[in-house]
Formats: sequence, C-alpha cells, structure tokens
Amino acid sequence: MSQLKNARRNAEIAKIHIAKSDLGLDETAYRTMLKEIGGNASSAKLTPAGRRKVLNHLAALGWQPKGKKIGKRPHNMQRGKGRTSRTAQLEKIEALLTIGGKPWGYADALAKRICKVEKMIWVPEDELYKIITALYKQAQREGWDLSGE
Repeated sequence: MSQLKNARRNAEIAKIHIAKSDLGLDETAYRTMLKEIGGNASSAKLTPAGRRKVLNHLAALGWQPKGKKIGKRPHNMQRGKGRTSRTAQLEKIEALLTIGGKPWGYADALAKRICKVEKMIWVPEDELYKIITALYKQAQREGWDLSGE
C-alpha cells in the first residue's frame, strides 16, 4: 500500500473513532453500525468505499470533524450546566420503556419516525430529548405510573 493511501486510510479510521466518541456510541451500537453501513464490523477492515459510507452516515447523524483547537477544553469536558449526558438520557429512555412495557424496538421505531435514523442508539445526543418527550407524552395518554421514576 502506498504511503499516501495508507495515510488516507489511517486518517479516515481515526475520524471514524473520533466520531464514535463524539456521538457517544457504545461498542455494540458502533460495531452494528459499521457492519450495516460499511459492510464490516471492524473499521480497520473496511474498504475505502465502506469508510466513506460510514463517515457520510456519521455526518448525517450530526457529527462534524473539528479542526485542532489550541487552549480549549476537550469535547467531553464542555458540558454546560443543565445538560444531561447521553448515558443518563439512554437510561431514562430505558426506564420509560420498562414502565410502559415497550421493547427497545419501539424506541427504534420512534427514532426512525422522529429523528430519521434506523436505530435509537444512533440518535445524536442533542436529539435524544425528542425520544424522551415522545415517551412522556405516551405515558400521559396511556396513564403509565411514573411515580417511581
């Protein structure tokens, strides 16, 4: 492999890993996305076309590559007051699904309808509130007991 191709490959793989981190994808969701979008569960084994598809998909989820920032805090330290982490939001969604007796597939259907992505786990962090809101509204309509929440 030529040095230019190798450098491009390594840069694309690095971008995929950075996007995974920035979007807060867990390992299972990440591997599933790689397999479904890129054709292989390992970023190192993706073809050039597969890497481009994955990067385009990550961009569609809202990820944007950032230039080098000198003197700024790392992305994971920039959380503002009142913001809820991706993990906390996913736990909230799981709790609401459990209370309502709904499977995770139900959240996938909400994600597809509301956020235009195939899997709920692929919903960008800043849009997870839409899924939570939809579940709360359904809880009100159907009279779910949210007292223990």
